[in-house]
Formats: sequence, structure tokens, C-alpha cells
Amino acid sequence: MSRQKGTGPGAFSPEGDPVELYSILRAGRTPQVVDSALPREASVLELGAGTGRVTHPLIALGHRVVAVDHSAEMLARIEGAETVHAEIPDLRLGRTFDAVVLGSCLVNLTDAEVRYEMMATARRHVRPGGSVLIERALPEWFTGVGEPRVWDDLTATLLTVERLTPDLVRALMEYRWQGRRWTHLQIVQFLDDSTIDTYLEAVGLRRKEWLTEDTSWLAACPVS
Repeated sequence: MSRQKGTGPGAFSPEGDPVELYSILRAGRTPQVVDSALPREASVLELGAGTGRVTHPLIALGHRVVAVDHSAEMLARIEGAETVHAEIPDLRLGRTFDAVVLGSCLVNLTDAEVRYEMMATARRHVRPGGSVLIERALPEWFTGVGEPRVWDDLTATLLTVERLTPDLVRALMEYRWQGRRWTHLQIVQFLDDSTIDTYLEAVGLRRKEWLTEDTSWLAACPVS
């Protein structure tokens, strides 16, 4: 499945994501948001872990993380976690976890069938009474074209945004770090609350609560 395309130095994932760029991107508030929904020393299955941007902080917070990604190059950057090289829709570990994390806005893929399969994967790996934590992209994230956003020595700039339909955008980001430059093209399908709830219900989950005020993160629980 093709989700994003990138250009720049270094290796790329099978989908065209720049591995080195992912290894330097900041985790921001995400580890704290996820941690707030977890019991102490939780067992966590992280789907789409990439290079460990969120994995490593969760480990430092005392959680036991199994990191899944379909890019062997990205998984090689992860330390301190069990890693599984697999496509998320195909994953069947035969065990369950206190929490399953589906971050990086993977639910905003344009392929509805793959979106369903990813959420089904999360459902079959969460224990009874556990949580599935999901991040979705919001339309307001794709504003401020041409305005650089700077984190220490990393600069990110939204170069272009094209609205393909009312709920679908194509956006091109530029990242600069220590004299290196990457571009990253994303096609994002926005999902409203009702659509999210429909997918959850289809795989045997229900929305429990929003984890952030902006409703970009939610917690769902298995339907018994």
C-alpha cells in the first residue's frame, strides 16, 4: 500500500518514507498522551512504530513495548523493545496486550479496507479490559503554508496543500536538519467522529474517551 512519498538523503521505507528523517523527528506530546491512558508498567503493542520515536520514551516511562513496522530499516533503529517486521493488517501474534497504539495518523489512510484491517489488528491484540489508543489527523494541522516551524535545529515547512475533496488533502512538507533536506508528500483522509465510531463498532470496539482536548487522540475498549 502506498501512503506517503519522500525525497532526500538516506534509506527509505517500502512506502517511500525517509528513514533518517523519521529517526530525528520529535515525539512531541505523544508519549505523555499515551502514558496517561496506560496502567503502570503496561504491555504495549505499538503498530507502525517506525524508528522508535514514541517507543523509546514509552520504554523510559517503564512500559514493555512490542514495536511493529513493515520497514526493517526503521526497526533497526529501535533499542530496548521487541521488534516485529510485518504488515499491520497481517499481524497475528497470538497474544494480547494492556494497550495497542495505532498512532502516526494511520487511520487517515485513503484506503478504507486497509484502515478497517488495521483497526481489526488492534482489536485482536488488546486484552479484555485493555485499551486501543488511536491518533487521527485534523484539518487544522494543514494550515500556515510557507511558515517554518522550528524545533531546536529541525525546521519543518508546509510547502503546499491541495484539497482534493472536502475530506481529502494532499500536502507537501519540507524538513531541514544540519544541512540536509527532505520533502514528504502525504495524502490524508479526514475522519469525523461518526466515521471513527462506525469503524470501531465494525471491529468490536467502542470509543471510551478523547485523550486530548483537540480530539486527535482517543481511547477505545473492546466490546464484551
